[in-house]
Amino acid sequence: MSARSLILGFAALLLAGPAAAEPPTPEAVVDAFEAALGPITTYRPSHPKGICASGHFVATPDGARYSSAPVFDGQRVETIIRFGVAGGNPRASDVARSTRSLAIRFETSRGDQWDMANISAPIFGARTPEMLVAGLLARRPGPNGQPDADAVRRYIEANPEAMRQGRWLASVAPPASWATTPYWGVNAFRFKSADGQERLVRWVFEPVAGTQRLSEEEMRTRGTDFLGEEIRRRVAQGPVEFDMVLQFAQPGDDASDPTVAWPDDRPRATVGRLTVTSVEAGPGGPCDGISFMNLDMEPGVAFSDDPTLHARPAPYAVSLTRRTR
Repeated sequence: MSARSLILGFAALLLAGPAAAEPPTPEAVVDAFEAALGPITTYRPSHPKGICASGHFVATPDGARYSSAPVFDGQRVETIIRFGVAGGNPRASDVARSTRSLAIRFETSRGDQWDMANISAPIFGARTPEMLVAGLLARRPGPNGQPDADAVRRYIEANPEAMRQGRWLASVAPPASWATTPYWGVNAFRFKSADGQERLVRWVFEPVAGTQRLSEEEMRTRGTDFLGEEIRRRVAQGPVEFDMVLQFAQPGDDASDPTVAWPDDRPRATVGRLTVTSVEAGPGGPCDGISFMNLDMEPGVAFSDDPTLHARPAPYAVSLTRRTR
């Protein structure tokens, strides 16, 4: 995997949080992205290539069973959606072996809002905010426009878990559509039911149409900019749907390390269905001004002990300020 690909993998999501005595500040996290990928101006630094869409979400009875959050009360919840492609380049290739993203803002009829950002890989590329910042700085371009290979090597030797996501992405073909790939939340959350019971969970949005990936021939012939038109055509023929599925932690599962996936045999429950009903005809739309940073939804959805979650919203806010100033 090239140094540039490693940079783009690390820029899949803005995640930050305390793991040591002096965690990086939100400004330091965003500064590291700028050091590796260039100044943040018009575009968001992570997944800048994307399109806006809209739809709705309806929880299942299991959704109400496991969470007292308003989103899971079984009523129709309107959604603002953004599909994206990983990297710091708004012209990133749609056939790259990088993550795709599904960001959602839920808006209940009572005015409640809940944001989330999901990626098409079950793991993230950094375990702590310090690791994220160090990896970005190790990959900042030198005078020749390329990262220092020795700095990258030293970083990987010190943080071998940083390669897990890249190895996973290298093992699977890129998605054939934004509509036909699973999107994982990566981090663990605490779902709280109305009776006060708490459960540690991770979630994934599974495509109702099934998972479809590009063939080797399609990777050569589809071109680098096909995803937008493909999903527009698809939604014009009928809604695109995803089931939100919870995975429940079992003893020994680490809820604080997003670079490690929980085993596939963990208990699961479908808690709702997201339906995409329209896609913007071109660039821009209601999702552009949203950083998708309201990550908890008390009383029914709360952060786990994963330190990346507790400080994650602040870098989003700093990034939004820099790209809209």
